[in-house]
Amino acid sequence: MMSKSMKNTELPTISSTVDLVGHSYGQITGPGENKAVPPPPVFKPSRGMELIFHNVNLSINKKKILHNVAGIAKPGEMLAVMGPSGSGKTTLLSTIAGRLARETGDVLLNGQPVDKRMRRKICYVLQSDIFFANLTLKETLVYTALLRLPDSMPHKDKMARVDEIVESLDMRKCLNTLIGNVWQRGLSGGEKKRANIACELLTNPTIMLLDEPTSGLDSSTAYSLMTSMKEYTESHNKTVVTTIHQPSSQIFHMFDRLLLLCEGHVAYFGDAHKVVDFFDSIGLPCTPHYNPADFMLEKVKESEEIQNLIIENADARRQTDQWPKELKKLDHKLALTSTPAADSFTKTAEEKVEQNGRPATNGDLVEMKLGNNIRHDSQIIRNDSEISILIPDEMAVKYNKQKDQRWPTSWWTQYQVLTRRNFTQSKARIWSKINLVQSVIIASVVGLLWFQLPRTEDTVSDRLGVIFFTYVYWSFVPMFDAITSFPEERVVINKERSSGAYRLSAYYCAKMTSELPLILVLPTGFTILVFWMAGLNGVVGFFGMWATIMLTSILTQGIGFVIGMTVLDLKLSISTAAIFMLSSMLAGGYYTRNIPFWLDWIKYLSFINYCYHTGVILEFTGAEPFSCLGNHTTAYADCLHDNNLGLNLNGTLYFKSEAVLEQMGITWPLWLYVLVIAVATIIVRLTAYLILRFIRKPH
Repeated sequence: MMSKSMKNTELPTISSTVDLVGHSYGQITGPGENKAVPPPPVFKPSRGMELIFHNVNLSINKKKILHNVAGIAKPGEMLAVMGPSGSGKTTLLSTIAGRLARETGDVLLNGQPVDKRMRRKICYVLQSDIFFANLTLKETLVYTALLRLPDSMPHKDKMARVDEIVESLDMRKCLNTLIGNVWQRGLSGGEKKRANIACELLTNPTIMLLDEPTSGLDSSTAYSLMTSMKEYTESHNKTVVTTIHQPSSQIFHMFDRLLLLCEGHVAYFGDAHKVVDFFDSIGLPCTPHYNPADFMLEKVKESEEIQNLIIENADARRQTDQWPKELKKLDHKLALTSTPAADSFTKTAEEKVEQNGRPATNGDLVEMKLGNNIRHDSQIIRNDSEISILIPDEMAVKYNKQKDQRWPTSWWTQYQVLTRRNFTQSKARIWSKINLVQSVIIASVVGLLWFQLPRTEDTVSDRLGVIFFTYVYWSFVPMFDAITSFPEERVVINKERSSGAYRLSAYYCAKMTSELPLILVLPTGFTILVFWMAGLNGVVGFFGMWATIMLTSILTQGIGFVIGMTVLDLKLSISTAAIFMLSSMLAGGYYTRNIPFWLDWIKYLSFINYCYHTGVILEFTGAEPFSCLGNHTTAYADCLHDNNLGLNLNGTLYFKSEAVLEQMGITWPLWLYVLVIAVATIIVRLTAYLILRFIRKPH
């Protein structure tokens, strides 16, 4: 039964007269008709925040990517970061967002170094549009809102926020459209870009970092998207930094400021409309009526001599009035690095605190911070205690209360929402028409090939064959489904974990529980059909075999997760799984029982060995006896003389069904085989979690 809190996360419906929450704001109309009256904003307009990045340096694999990159972006403005491919645009954005650790330099919001709390004010819209393909746009936005907006926010306000973003980005007409992918038709490229941005805007970020938002779009769609972003930036007083490769002239003139990169160096920073004047001043005039963006990119890709000329003149501008005063102040502080005055100032304040034997006051911390500011580098403000010197006392108190709130929602909320979302996403994949038809056809073929097997000595091997095939088939299907589906899911999870949307434990538990009923439906139908068509051992045997096949499916899905998470390349992971499965089958006890003594241990590593023998015990324990074929070489001693089990009038001999277990050398009790399978299931599930937790962390 669904809990009350679970019901609160149900997706709202959209009628012709109400919005996502059910508030009436006027008639919601189709294209070309009168538009609805927009709902009041959920978040009040903010004063905005100023973003400064100063002398950012970064190397990757000992290769210098960014060289003293600096810039400033102000509220209500758009800063474009341009440059040729490989110039460091995306790297700079990742560094500002805190996803790459810079070597030196500073990233400041309103003059404050960015900490974990302030990083929530920044949203990072990736270039790739990463979504779950089987969800609609409405489901995607609603689930994102439920995960990333705080528990303290009423449910109706969360839905109102979704509605507000839908209106702002003009996405109402495609709300009920699947996201889609290359195999499934869904949103267009432009609609996916808007959806990508919308998911990040739900949390009302102050700073927006957009990585190539127009890539893959035609000029008209790109212009429409950037127009919407420009309007949103100005109306909501947001600070926007966007990388863009080769914008049209119309899009270029939307930008307020421009940062041009060349081989990781600053080639220009300043007002976007003055860049042509800069190039003209260094002897590189732009042809009239030529797209400034195309002109700049051509110049920074020319000879090394031209590149050096541009970079040298850009560096020279730092000493002129054209360089922002905020960056000049930071340059001045950097010039005073490690001065005796700074060391003395900081030391005096530290000694005062130490001698008094009391916690540092705001005044003490200010003194220490002033000294540290003079010795300014990328390591300043690492401790939570220093935050209070940057913000008023009442805000510092509020921060100290909230600093441990790493996640916007509780674990239980995350678990509920992720369970619903994963069930919706996985249902379309696991219960696809192809899988349903495949299961029915295979079950029918198996049932017909082994139809109503008589209980005779020569059909024992046939019964073993159908048992072996059933367990193997429902080992292959869940394992390879997990392997092939995980790569798509992994990129979504990494994206959401990087943005701090939820705990990994909540996601993993939700995935395990939401997919459990899904992966059991098809093998249940398969078992019912095959068991009765083949005439296997009674009701008790049926339920026992059904339970162990379910356990086998859960085990092999977990093995698939482990392989998929460990081996990221899809082809290699499929090959790895095939080798593992075939090896387990060969050592599973069906094809051969005479394994060389020096390889006898391998059967204990084969999960098929335990699953198959479980099915054999269920089929041949407590079943009706089998009739012997008569005078011939037999593996069953009871067929060599009268055993008083059922000598009929025609002189037919019978042997006990348990004789099959003796002949196969099965001595373990049923519960021990089941225990091994259950323990293995727990181990592989925990292993998969640990791999995600410690090895496959998001970058």
